[in-house]
Amino acid sequence: MAFPWLREPWLRLVASAEAGRLAHAYYLQHNVEAGSTEFIQRLNQFLLCKQPGKSACGKCKSCLLYQSGNHPDTWTIDGAEVNRIGVDSVRELQRNVMQTANQSGLKVAVILQAEKMTEQAGNALLKVLEEPPSDTHWLVSTADAERLLPTLRSRMQWLSVSYPTTIQSDEQIDFAKELLIALRGQKEFPLLKDKEVALAWLDVSENLLLDWLLMSQNAATSRLRYQPLVDDLQQVSRFEWVSVAQLSEWVSECRQLRQRFQGSTGINLPLLLSFAWSRWADSFSR
Repeated sequence: MAFPWLREPWLRLVASAEAGRLAHAYYLQHNVEAGSTEFIQRLNQFLLCKQPGKSACGKCKSCLLYQSGNHPDTWTIDGAEVNRIGVDSVRELQRNVMQTANQSGLKVAVILQAEKMTEQAGNALLKVLEEPPSDTHWLVSTADAERLLPTLRSRMQWLSVSYPTTIQSDEQIDFAKELLIALRGQKEFPLLKDKEVALAWLDVSENLLLDWLLMSQNAATSRLRYQPLVDDLQQVSRFEWVSVAQLSEWVSECRQLRQRFQGSTGINLPLLLSFAWSRWADSFSR
């Protein structure tokens, strides 16, 4: 493994394979820079390999087909290539896995950045996982597991990977601080010029609210996404009229907005997010 933090989860999977206890579906934290996609690709080849050991042999016909990008028994939906993963894409994947394996072995379906699935797509995947074919494995990565349907998560096995702490960029921290100041009524809210800008601010909004929620629950500051804002978040978390329940509702609202945006091209995300900010700010003026 090129990334040392992937070695332990890999050895756990190999041990499960040797004991014949592999799950039919796995999901893990999506972190391309820290090797999540490489991990899935390596596991994909391992599952398809005809002579696996502690890893894929790299020499059998199945491995050679995989390495050339032409293996007929594996399919991938990459969320990085689209704004949303629709139900049609998942249903096409479902049709593929229902076919007989071309190489008389296992079949592997991969979904990267599964949090981009619409609700319909998530429900379609759930139906497949409720009665999975015995010769098929699903490998799923997600930037935020909580954005997946709870029932969907319950049908997959979580692969715990101890990635290095993710450091937010200076620009993201500046955006989060700007939003926090605006929510307190000390400056105007950012201008949302288009959907892509609004989507970026929606991500900042959700992460900021999650940090605020953690601070309100006296969680360790090491868990915060925007650690340079610890003092600011400690201060706002003392406002008793913004409860933990209220913060949880705002986080859910962010996720619902994202689902609506991914599920419909006609949604006015800049307007809806601006309205949400205004309502949240009202809590400080009561």
